[in-house]
Amino acid sequence: QGSNHIGWIHRHDVGCQMIMVVEKRKTSGPHRSGWSIPSLIYRLFLCMSCLSFPVTVILVNVVEQTSVGSSHPHFSLDQQLKHHTSKNNEKNHGKYPAVQKSDAIIHSTTKQMTTKTKTSNGNGNGLLEDKERLIEALQSQNVHPSDIDPETWAQIPTWTQITELYGTKPIVIGLDQCQTFRDKVPEEKRIIAPAGLFNTGTNLIAQLLEHNCYFPKRLSLYGRKHRAPGMAWQTPWGKHSPPEFRNKTVQDPLFQHMDKDHVLPVVAMREPYEWMKSTCHNNYVLRWPHQHKCPNLIYPNGTLIEVYNQYFHGSIRRYHKSLAHFWNDWNRQYIHNPGFPRLMVRHKDLIFYPQETIELVCECAGAKLINEANFTYIMEAAKQNRKGHKPFDGLVGNWIKYGKHFRTDEFSKEDMKVAKEVLDQSIMDMFQFKW
Repeated sequence: QGSNHIGWIHRHDVGCQMIMVVEKRKTSGPHRSGWSIPSLIYRLFLCMSCLSFPVTVILVNVVEQTSVGSSHPHFSLDQQLKHHTSKNNEKNHGKYPAVQKSDAIIHSTTKQMTTKTKTSNGNGNGLLEDKERLIEALQSQNVHPSDIDPETWAQIPTWTQITELYGTKPIVIGLDQCQTFRDKVPEEKRIIAPAGLFNTGTNLIAQLLEHNCYFPKRLSLYGRKHRAPGMAWQTPWGKHSPPEFRNKTVQDPLFQHMDKDHVLPVVAMREPYEWMKSTCHNNYVLRWPHQHKCPNLIYPNGTLIEVYNQYFHGSIRRYHKSLAHFWNDWNRQYIHNPGFPRLMVRHKDLIFYPQETIELVCECAGAKLINEANFTYIMEAAKQNRKGHKPFDGLVGNWIKYGKHFRTDEFSKEDMKVAKEVLDQSIMDMFQFKW
């Protein structure tokens, strides 16, 4: 508090803001004119000491920042991934539009992140290793690997696991009928529409087509009218109705007075064992006793458990010997010479090979891709009315769910025996369903 006192430094957080209380000079006396040389040297020494602390803090912060993303023990894998991706985003911002990302950037980012994940784990088993193709699909939709937590990445299958289950390319039945359809139906009148049993991916087909495929002549003719691009959400006779009902028409203005030969059905096929379990959880209008046992194909006395399905708001019923028989009966109508062009695709190809599958469908019908440089994946769940879905439940959730072989442990020995005897092996072989 004296006339020649220098106050102490007050620190405020890591920024180290300093307030120096410099000499409170006397207003009178022999020393009011200035300081002596020794006094100035002393004060200069104290000032230099004060400045050394913030410089040290800055240097420490720089060292810590440069260590993030390598193998710093205080940063999680998620933080390291986010750091790496943000640096790449800053570097490429404004240079590479999302729809035109170069393969070099994608593969470079993937390689670096795979390496960093290996280093973080310390055991060489990177969470991103052999998942480059999946990463590329995400990045094409502006989703970076760091947007998905490490726990989820640990559940996502490798590409080797996927190809072991479903092969290296999609299976599409009916491509030999494409030229017939194109020759018979003018482009401006063509319609592509999904069909299939319940729980087979018909909604996913509709969304993939809507976001990626169109008929230029049809769009030019009808402008922005409903379904002008030529992608319908179901066939005129109902997407869950087999071809025997092709003479009927659902209540949809799009199909009124339409020639049904102008429609190319795209039928979804799903593995029967997996489909039966899914149908136990959501049976729609299919009826049979299964509340306490799934799929419940046979009674204890050896009698098969009959099922019936309802069509056109319950006005029509069709009975089948069992749930396994129903799978056979319905699909056979589309497989065995239905009398009109149709395509049949696998449920898993819509998940793991959506681009290749949809491109084949569009090409078959003579349609064009909306954006040839950037395919649009369906990131959210295809059934939007279902509750409880998280942002990545659609695409990533399906990768996790179907990236492993389906287990039939919950099926009874009796049900398995009936299924193996009843299910059409020729259909299983055609679509390479492995059980």
